[in-house]
Amino acid sequence: MRRILIGVLGLILSAHGAMAAEKLQVPQLLGWKVIVSLADRNGETTELIPGNEAAESWTRRATIQAFRGTPLTAQAFLDTVVTKTGQVCEQASAGPSSLGMVGGREAGSRTVACGRYKGDGRGSMTLYFVVRGKDAFYVVSRAWRGEPFAQGTVPVSAAELAEWVAYMNAVDLCDNKDPNRPCR
Repeated sequence: MRRILIGVLGLILSAHGAMAAEKLQVPQLLGWKVIVSLADRNGETTELIPGNEAAESWTRRATIQAFRGTPLTAQAFLDTVVTKTGQVCEQASAGPSSLGMVGGREAGSRTVACGRYKGDGRGSMTLYFVVRGKDAFYVVSRAWRGEPFAQGTVPVSAAELAEWVAYMNAVDLCDNKDPNRPCR
């Protein structure tokens, strides 16, 4: 997975705050706004939506998370997401996991679709990208939410999916304590 650094203002997650050496660098989404920004001793979460959408009625969302003390592997996390989606969704499906490395660390991705959530009746499709860092377990996701859809149907255009993949390919894990992976 390639290393591309694109405006990372406000979207750099570090495992232990300002003094951390390891950081997840995520591309900036121009025109998007932060709707959630939380940090505590267990981790960090930032959620963004397009600037013209509301937190209650979003149709596109990006979520960036860092979990400390999570012993999961990339595959185990991706499998858990599929299982949990199936519990709350009618017509849940998932693509195969794709496993690899980012910044020298285990990584993986997977698409998960929900034709109709049992709660609000809407459909969703999410691309998850995870990195098992040295200091934390990082999760980046891009989601679509809208009208329910039939299993086997892809509600997101090929062009948008390609943009999601390019976004995930630009995610990088750097470490200021490792001269081979410095943060910029």
